[in-house]
Amino acid sequence: MSFLAFFIVQHLQKFRQMGRIIPSATVLLLVFVTSNAFEIHLTPEHKVAVQLGKKLELICHSRDCESPEFSWRTQFDNPLGGTTNNTRSSSVLTMDPVDLKNEHEYVCSATCDNVKKEKNIKVDVYSFSSDPVIEFSTPLYVGEKASITCIVHRVYPSDRLEMHLEKDGSVLAKKDFSAEEITETTEIKSLTWTFIPTFEDIGKEITCVAELPIDDMEFEPKKRHISQRLSVNFGPQNTNITVSPSNTVTQGETLMLTCRTTSNPSARIVWRKELSDSSVQHIIDNETLIIPHTLMSDSGLFICEAINDAMNKTERTTVVISVQAAPRITEFSIQPSTAVEEGDNVTILCSVESNPAARIVLRRKSDSEDTVLYSEHGIVHIPSVTFLHAGTYECEAKNALGESKMAAALSVEYGPRNTTVSVTPSNSVKEGEAVTMTCSSNGNPSPEISWAKQLTNGKSQFLSKDATLTINNVKADDWGLYECVGVNQFGREKKTVELIVQELIYPSDNVDEGENATIMSTTSSNPLPQISLPKVQSSNTTILSSQNGSSTLYSDTENYTSTYLIAIDNEAGNNTDVIDTVVIAIVKKKDYIIPVIVVLSCLSAMAVPALSILVYVSRKAKINGSYSIVNAPKPCV
Repeated sequence: MSFLAFFIVQHLQKFRQMGRIIPSATVLLLVFVTSNAFEIHLTPEHKVAVQLGKKLELICHSRDCESPEFSWRTQFDNPLGGTTNNTRSSSVLTMDPVDLKNEHEYVCSATCDNVKKEKNIKVDVYSFSSDPVIEFSTPLYVGEKASITCIVHRVYPSDRLEMHLEKDGSVLAKKDFSAEEITETTEIKSLTWTFIPTFEDIGKEITCVAELPIDDMEFEPKKRHISQRLSVNFGPQNTNITVSPSNTVTQGETLMLTCRTTSNPSARIVWRKELSDSSVQHIIDNETLIIPHTLMSDSGLFICEAINDAMNKTERTTVVISVQAAPRITEFSIQPSTAVEEGDNVTILCSVESNPAARIVLRRKSDSEDTVLYSEHGIVHIPSVTFLHAGTYECEAKNALGESKMAAALSVEYGPRNTTVSVTPSNSVKEGEAVTMTCSSNGNPSPEISWAKQLTNGKSQFLSKDATLTINNVKADDWGLYECVGVNQFGREKKTVELIVQELIYPSDNVDEGENATIMSTTSSNPLPQISLPKVQSSNTTILSSQNGSSTLYSDTENYTSTYLIAIDNEAGNNTDVIDTVVIAIVKKKDYIIPVIVVLSCLSAMAVPALSILVYVSRKAKINGSYSIVNAPKPCV
């Protein structure tokens, strides 16, 4: 609002406060001042040319109106093709990206206090975004017809385009497109010139110029160009290889191969080598190939390629190189693996690189004598291997220049076998002594060792996972069968040993006259046995009463000094093969008794014939059944 309008409004308010009538002339003056003060403006102002695909913003803003109402339209009510964003005093029409459909005259309308103002702007769209491109129909060869084409991409309006080709400033061909049909899309336009290249054309500069001379549109650039020098080519010729010192060398010498050719432009030299599988390996892009310290693997066919990339022509030549040396073992393997299971099939392979050819020998190494294996071309097949095939194998290759050796170990995995148990000091010990049982088992991988004890109920009691089982202070309960088990992932094997415990008389080894003595016997059988204790004298035999193998001698006197027989009987049979003797010696001193050790021993099977009498008397005491030395368990007293 202008100052004049503001002044009039202030005075009108004072008239109202005084209750006075506002003159009509004053109101008319205010309307006139307000309407004349309201204006709108456009940015850009009248006309704009915009590149196809770019972003365009048309800004319509007002003056002397706080909150006008804006609207946009095209001259012929076509779609706007953009978005509007209104602020307090302006409105922006955004077209992003600009399309050919945005080529219109746009109208901005603004209304303030019922007064409407409009502004127009013309939007021209063009496309001339890139330089032209020069293309050749084929690589240019001296004396062969070819064509050069200049191309302009995505041009609009294409009917206004002009193009020409020139060489060293001289125009070769030109063209305008005004006579062509006008289209509402971008187009690709081109100009082609056909000629026959000569040697004089080599290196000449060809320039393509494209113009879009539209005077009534303001944009830059309206002229674009591109230049390219002519490359007139001929392919490689007379390609040859020289070798130093010669085609045959000894390993370790330096070899130099040189390849030369004639070409325009200069050819690119590429060295390649043919491999044993007929494939070709790229080595280097260079005229000279140097191989210091040659190896046998450097032997073979070398290829020189002279390549003219400009005309896509190549000329090849080859040379054969022979590098002589002592044999080299390139592979020595045991398949399918160096660790196999018993029963697997195994192949031993030895591959050798040698020049001249080598003699290959395969052998199995041994401390006593190596064994040469029959092989064909360095290959040995072993069907169904056993642990005896495990060991070290060697490949030996020889020729006139030297020899080479390589070894590999074969591991054969198998389950536990040859499990053995050793007992120290022996498997028959006295109560209170110590015994050590050691278990060993062969296998690959090494078996895990565990110890268990067989109980009378048929079950096993786990004891240890160590190979050595030691029992200190042996007791009567330690008697029984001990089982060693060797286990790995390929199987298990067990070994059983019987521990016999020799018992002593209780309460002590020394018995004073008048004390009570107990003779005890333990055994293991199923079902539980009946045990009797006969006292044997030269004249007669007395059967002592016993309960569970225990008999007590009360008020011990020298009359009890004798020999006692242990008789064991159950449903499976009886056993009287083991005889224990108890000798009780009572020696009286003046103030004390000298103890004499009472010995209780298990007699071996080599008992004297007189023992048969004891067996007879025992059976007479109704110890019924039969005795088998094979099946009956051995008691220990």
